[in-house]
Amino acid sequence: MTGVIVLVIILASSLSAGGKPYKQLYAVHLNGKLGFINRNGRVVIPPMFDEVLHFQDGIAPVKVGGKWGYIQENGKYLIEPRFDDARNFLVGLAAVKVGDRWGFVNTKGQFSISLQYDFARAFADSGDTPDENFNTARVKLKGEWLLIDTKGNVYLRPRVEDLGPLEEGLAPAKVAGLWGYIDRKGKMVIPPEFEAAKGFGAALAVVERNEKWCFIDKKGAYVVPCKFDGADEFTEDGLAPVKLEGRWGYIDRTGKLVIAPQFDGARPFENGLAEVRTAEGYGYIDNTGRFVWKPSK
Repeated sequence: MTGVIVLVIILASSLSAGGKPYKQLYAVHLNGKLGFINRNGRVVIPPMFDEVLHFQDGIAPVKVGGKWGYIQENGKYLIEPRFDDARNFLVGLAAVKVGDRWGFVNTKGQFSISLQYDFARAFADSGDTPDENFNTARVKLKGEWLLIDTKGNVYLRPRVEDLGPLEEGLAPAKVAGLWGYIDRKGKMVIPPEFEAAKGFGAALAVVERNEKWCFIDKKGAYVVPCKFDGADEFTEDGLAPVKLEGRWGYIDRTGKLVIAPQFDGARPFENGLAEVRTAEGYGYIDNTGRFVWKPSK
């Protein structure tokens, strides 16, 4: 995908510890900084950050002055900026980098899994459904890819060249230069025949074959043919970004274009909005293609 586009949305179905739904917040670019708006387009956290990632479980990683920290939905710091890199919280844990090592901290900023990894990414919903409450994170230790559980124990040690997130029970895995998918036991269930592969979302995955992008189901069958120059995942909103002739638009699950290619960049929909990039900057559209937040920088 061209450029770096920050899509920051909290899933409406996510609940706080008190059982209340988390707010739906969206990152916006204003005067060279990033802040957050609500679903109505009102700025609720003023633009003051150099970089941000999306809110997850009511917490968002933010970068200020070269260091990463974490804020809450009210804009106050949960953890002051002190990390060299950071990823999202899930199940109370977040991957952070200090120096050249990665580990995992809890919401108090204390290390629950010590700094030891060459590379680490956020925990993911790894079960067949989110209700399963099965979570793993992919890490690299001494050049070897691992999936770990929330205690830091090795859950799976796949013999692969590269590894994507274990989501919806399957993970992209690279073997002999090509990508396929392994299951929770490490068995290759979709043969490695793709130049690139992304994690599953809404029961479909985005793959590249013969320099064209397409969508497969969990059996490896092609649901949308390989005809796009770029693509990203489907979400529960039922639309996916695709690239044709240098421009991005959106298709439905049948492969039909529902928002014509017209953007320089595009991200998946969440809660009815998607972030897109134009020459004027970054904005948000609804599922009709209408701008809810006009592009800004």
